[in-house]
Amino acid sequence: MENFHPKMSSTNNSFKALIIFFALSNVTATAQTKTIDSLRTIYYSKNDDRQKLTNLFALCEQSNSINLDSLYKYASLANILAKNENNILDINQSNFYEAIYFSKKGNLDSTENIIENSLAQLNTKEGITLKYRFLLLKSNVLIRSDKKKESIENSLQLLNASEQSGDYLTQIRAKISIGWAYMELDQSRVALNWFFDAVNMEKSVEENKKQANLYSNIAAVYNNIGKNDSAEIFVKKAIGLALKKSELTNLANAYFIYAGIGNVEQNSANTEKLLQEGLRIRKIIGDPFYIVSDIFQIGLFYANTHQPDKGIALINEGITIAEKNNLTAKLPILYTALAENYNAAGDYKNKSIILEKLITIKDSVYTKNSAEQLAEMQTKYEVQKKENTIIQQQYDLTKKNFFIYGIAGLLAATLLFGFFFFQNRKKNQRLRIQVIETEQKKKTTQAVMEAEEEERKRIAGDLHDSVAQKMVVAKLNLDALGNQINVTNDAQQKIYNNIQSLLEESTAEVRNLSHSMMPRAFARSGLTNTVKEFLDKISKENLKINFSAEGNFSIIKESAALMIYRIIQESVQNVLKHAKATNLDINMITENNEIEVTIEDNGVGFDINTIKEENTGLKNIRSRIEYLSGKLDINSKPGNGTVIAFYAPL
Repeated sequence: MENFHPKMSSTNNSFKALIIFFALSNVTATAQTKTIDSLRTIYYSKNDDRQKLTNLFALCEQSNSINLDSLYKYASLANILAKNENNILDINQSNFYEAIYFSKKGNLDSTENIIENSLAQLNTKEGITLKYRFLLLKSNVLIRSDKKKESIENSLQLLNASEQSGDYLTQIRAKISIGWAYMELDQSRVALNWFFDAVNMEKSVEENKKQANLYSNIAAVYNNIGKNDSAEIFVKKAIGLALKKSELTNLANAYFIYAGIGNVEQNSANTEKLLQEGLRIRKIIGDPFYIVSDIFQIGLFYANTHQPDKGIALINEGITIAEKNNLTAKLPILYTALAENYNAAGDYKNKSIILEKLITIKDSVYTKNSAEQLAEMQTKYEVQKKENTIIQQQYDLTKKNFFIYGIAGLLAATLLFGFFFFQNRKKNQRLRIQVIETEQKKKTTQAVMEAEEEERKRIAGDLHDSVAQKMVVAKLNLDALGNQINVTNDAQQKIYNNIQSLLEESTAEVRNLSHSMMPRAFARSGLTNTVKEFLDKISKENLKINFSAEGNFSIIKESAALMIYRIIQESVQNVLKHAKATNLDINMITENNEIEVTIEDNGVGFDINTIKEENTGLKNIRSRIEYLSGKLDINSKPGNGTVIAFYAPL
């Protein structure tokens, strides 16, 4: 691979970067691209439905450049026309573009539903090409859902099928998808092997069918392993292809990769142009989530290059966009970058104000939720207090009546009847009080557990969005410093290497702690995939883990799903710590609006009559099952393993 590593002077880099920007100004000067503008004009000039449908498909093919709202509009119009003609292939093609839209919007569940429904219908020879495109999209969605191994398996099956049918373009895209999955798994060398296989295959296809994202991915891998010259060569190749094909998304991605390469960072003016141009393209595409994320990255760049005035103005724009689009999760990182810019400007007064506001924003959700819970508990307490007063008054009245009946000296039969009657009433009252106390205790437990989970979520968010981000920025700054100084002393080099290692280890530990406190897979793919992800991360010698899930888990509320996950997590941790098992089976079933979970191991077991719950975590399990209004059954004997089973209504 040495032929991909030529050295380039910084002057040559600067000159070529400027040429790229001048070329870009002629491509994206219109609302989106010239191709999109031309196709839109043609569409509105056609009267024939067949011609309109063909033109709508051509517009949707520009999904890497078109505004997302426009993409959905054109895909929906195409779907209507296709259904009017009752053409199954056209209907599925319009569904494909809708799936792309939902994927870009992050609605992966809707994307997966469309993919599976369409794949079931595309079994004819005419639909094979579209079927391949759906399978490629499926691999993409699996990576975004953090199912990288499943994505690789899906792409390998697609690669095998496309090799048999002789579809070169699909083979190239499948190899890119496999390389991307390995890149996400931090297996850089394996990823590069797949990417360069795709590069060799591209020699057999036309220039307009070459994939810009292939070269962006290669550049990203080289940049991650510190080979900046090679990274720069390939990112320029990606930019050139994206410009020729007017692919705005690939162009923006390439610009942000280019801006992060060490050689380019030596020239902050060109880096700024790359970042600004990437942001401008993002705004053309119109996805506020990525616009705000890019503003944050550029804002940090301005703080680090001592251009705080630009950074302050840009980040304030990002805050406005985030607030307008209800992207409250992005506000903490934006205010963090704003504080960094005020610090760079020496404006410590405003920095202090922003930091106070940052603390307020981070605590607002937690404080709001806590206040609501306390208010609710207080209201319930007052209601309960009044009910208890009424009960006591009724009880006192009963006693008084009973006393009066006794004094009156009624007939023995009447007195006996009255005695049993009021005794029974007293018993019912006591039972009612017990029920109320039990219900109050249950609701108090629920409120405490919900508040606990909210606090976990808040702390996990702080660790991920603030501490981890700052540590990443610190490492980038350290890398930049390392590129600017020459360390000849071995002791100094050892210290520098130790700092790098500590930063990498600390960043990984912070992220792992954040994910363990609040699994991020819940937001992406729900309970079953979160449990599967947790089990996949367990690496214990001689332990085989089997997991199965049957039924519809989408009906489970997030709060209940989180409690079920915690129960499974606690049970599995007990197995890992105490059971010495070689086999662990976890089964989840939903039916008749109930969920049943069993966790069974073949370990050493225990005597359930002598075990102390506070030492095993069973107390936590029972509390969470009580929260779910469920029932728990534990069956274990020394030497015969353990079965933990519980069910809860949904």
